[in-house]
Amino acid sequence: ETNTFSPVPTPLGRFVRGSTTLPVGGDAYDAFKGTGSGIGAFIDLAEAEGAEIIIPIAAGAWPSGPVEDDAYNHISDAICIAVEVELARGLDGIMLDLHGAMVTESLEDGEGALLARLRTIAPTLPIGVSLDMHTNMYPAIAQHADVIAGYQTYPHIDTYETGERAGKALLRMIKREVRPTMAWGNRPMLPHVMRQGSDD
Repeated sequence: ETNTFSPVPTPLGRFVRGSTTLPVGGDAYDAFKGTGSGIGAFIDLAEAEGAEIIIPIAAGAWPSGPVEDDAYNHISDAICIAVEVELARGLDGIMLDLHGAMVTESLEDGEGALLARLRTIAPTLPIGVSLDMHTNMYPAIAQHADVIAGYQTYPHIDTYETGERAGKALLRMIKREVRPTMAWGNRPMLPHVMRQGSDD
């Protein structure tokens, strides 16, 4: 969640918590299995289906200034390379647990650029995304994803349920049970930060 006014830089090291490297592969799987996160929901859904799930990298940073290009490229390259490799093995779909408000040194819409890149690599592969309700929803996100689910609570206590909604829809799409249609519009508003509680 980028704050373009923040003086705090966001290098790759800011994404690393409690370790010296970002969790990848089995380490990422173990780190998120059984958690109330979107990725935790993806893991549970895949296990219930008897499906293989691959987590090429997991990264999250506290809100701060624009993400350094080297960090963004490191993380997005890991995802895109894994998709390229797994396509040859019969990859069925892509599920991403994103925030939706990443600005980098070079990109105003980091997530939209990642989705556009994935769509170039896999033009027909189903792509599902879970997003924070404070997403900066750009057209590229809606254009390149097939399924989008966003948090419905603030404070955010439904991250798992959001991942579950997106993941279930993606699984049904993979099984050819549904063909989601995307409808998106932008409404100008400036909500007061102290009046966003979903219980109000």
